[in-house]
Amino acid sequence: MQNKRNINSIQIRVPASTSNLGSGFDCCGLALQLYLTVRATVVPNSDVKCRVRTIGPIKDCLDDLRRDKDNLIYQSIEFLAEQEGFTLPPLRLSVCNEIPLASGLGSSAAAIIAGLKLGSAFARREIPDDRLLHYATQIEGHACNVAAALQGGFVLHFDDEFGHVKTFKKPWPSDLKIVIVTPHHRLPTKQARAILPNLVTTSDAIFNIQHWALFNAALDQGRYEFLWEAMQDRLHQPFREILVPGLREALATEQRDGLLGIALSGAGPSVIALTERHDSSAADSIAACFQKHGIATTIHCLGVENAGASLMVF
Repeated sequence: MQNKRNINSIQIRVPASTSNLGSGFDCCGLALQLYLTVRATVVPNSDVKCRVRTIGPIKDCLDDLRRDKDNLIYQSIEFLAEQEGFTLPPLRLSVCNEIPLASGLGSSAAAIIAGLKLGSAFARREIPDDRLLHYATQIEGHACNVAAALQGGFVLHFDDEFGHVKTFKKPWPSDLKIVIVTPHHRLPTKQARAILPNLVTTSDAIFNIQHWALFNAALDQGRYEFLWEAMQDRLHQPFREILVPGLREALATEQRDGLLGIALSGAGPSVIALTERHDSSAADSIAACFQKHGIATTIHCLGVENAGASLMVF
C-alpha cells in the first residue's frame, strides 16, 4: 500500500549485535541493548545531498560513520533508492552512536540497517524485511550482524539453494547474562576476515558442527554446564587471536564459578562472556589480559534486544 503522507523527519534506533558465539561461525547473530540512533530530516531546496552531525559517546569516525554523503548510513539509503527506483530528498542526519567502532559489535551492520530502514520510509511504500535483509547482506558481505540488527533477538541464518538468506529467530534464555569486554584497539572486519584460511580440515569442520549443535541443545534445555565446551572453536578464533595483544590470553581465561562460556565477539576484538549474573569478576580478569599490554578496555553488562530496529516517523 502506498504511503501518501509527506515525511519530514524519521528516527531509527538499531541495536548492536554479536555473532559466532564461539563455534557458530557465520551461523548466527544476537542483538544487544546498545544502540545507534539516527534522525533523518528533509532539507528542502538544499543543493547538498546529505549533511551528517554525530553526537553521543562515539563521536569519532571510520568508514561506517563518516561525514556527509560518504557516510555508510547515507550510502545504504542511496543503495536502496537505486535498487527500488525512487528519488531521495536532500537530508540531514543526526547520529547518536553507543556502539564502539571496529570492535566486533556490529557497528557497520547497525549503520546499514539504519540506512535501509530510513530509505524504506522515504520510498513511501512497504519494502518487506526479507528484501531489506537481502540488500543489507549485499552491502555487508554476510548476514550475521545485519539479521540480528534488523530482527532483534537470537537469529540463526542460512543460504537456501538459490543463494537467498533465510533466518530463524529463537528465544534467548532470560537467565543467561552477557558481559562484553572491548579493548580500545580497533580491528576492521576486513582485516579479521583476511587472516582466515581458505581451506579447513575435515576434523576441524566436524568439531565445529558438533559444538554448534551442542550449544543450541544446551540453550534449549538450560544445560549451561555444556556451554564452556560448546563455545570452543577451530574455524576462526585461533587465527584471529594473534591480531590484538592480549586477545589470546583473554580467550584462554580459566573457567570459574558463574562464568559459563567465553568467545570472540564477531570478528573481534571484543570478548563476550556468558555468565550466571552481571558482575565484574570475570570481566575484570578478561580486561586484565589487555591491560597488561597497555590497552584500555570498556566493560558492558548487556541484555538482549528482542525488538530489533525500530522506526518513528514525525
